[in-house]
Amino acid sequence: MSILDNTDDYQFWRDEKLSNAQSNIEDCLVEIRNPQALSKAEKDKIQQLCCTNNFALFAIKTQDDYAQAVVQINRQVGLLDYDQHLYAQSNGLAHIKQSDKQERSEFIPYTDKAIGWHTDGYYNAVDNRVRAFSLFCVSPAATGGVNQWIDPQMVYLLLRENNVDVVKALTHPQAMSIPEHEVDGQVRRAKSTGAIFLIDEPSAELYMRYTQRKKNIEFLDSSEVKQAMTLLDDLLKIPTPHHFEHTMNTNQGLICNNILHNRSAFVDDPQHPRLLLRGRYSNRVCCYNSKHD
Repeated sequence: MSILDNTDDYQFWRDEKLSNAQSNIEDCLVEIRNPQALSKAEKDKIQQLCCTNNFALFAIKTQDDYAQAVVQINRQVGLLDYDQHLYAQSNGLAHIKQSDKQERSEFIPYTDKAIGWHTDGYYNAVDNRVRAFSLFCVSPAATGGVNQWIDPQMVYLLLRENNVDVVKALTHPQAMSIPEHEVDGQVRRAKSTGAIFLIDEPSAELYMRYTQRKKNIEFLDSSEVKQAMTLLDDLLKIPTPHHFEHTMNTNQGLICNNILHNRSAFVDDPQHPRLLLRGRYSNRVCCYNSKHD
């Protein structure tokens, strides 16, 4: 049984979720003195925040090698199995910046355009699921580039409290499909079909795969799913105490269990273009009281 189909399990989970949820962004920030060796208090706070809110913000001092610092922080909180996705470097980090290369600029993160609400890797196969990611700001844009995010588990809770039939529709195993990605006659990524909300194995955690993109996305042709999609998008439009908004500055980062997020359009300073380092991982951030700690 799970919280998806057991009312008692859901109510216990809901009460725990609401009692531990943070709504003040300042309470979600961890100041890290040495990225190479987190203190017990720093590590515990990051892991606790990722257990309760599914994200933590952090700040470090200027580093000679930012990529190495980010990788070391991620490793210490349990993020080891990085996704060697397109354009990721040898350490698993992708350099997210505006690109003038045609093959890269086909992907919205490598442009200055706004990005709608989504979870990372929503197009991935089940055996290549993105369960966590980190984002670190080396250099912000001159203007814009604002991130908004919300814990997808809280999205499920808010939708279910309002109408249980909505979340039932979004757990349909064919709710959302992403067609295969073909380049020059070769399939780079197979078609991916699945639920929007599901219980992820082996973590047994409530998981969300979603994108607001309408191009190259196929939703199940049913009135229930269409109505549920409308209500989901309506929820994301209206700020709640569980929505967060922040423009990351130099030396600030985010570690999360694949939160639902977006990004506003931005304008670069040509002398100091926007640069973020992103790592994607197939495992979640270890809980501070877990057996992995």
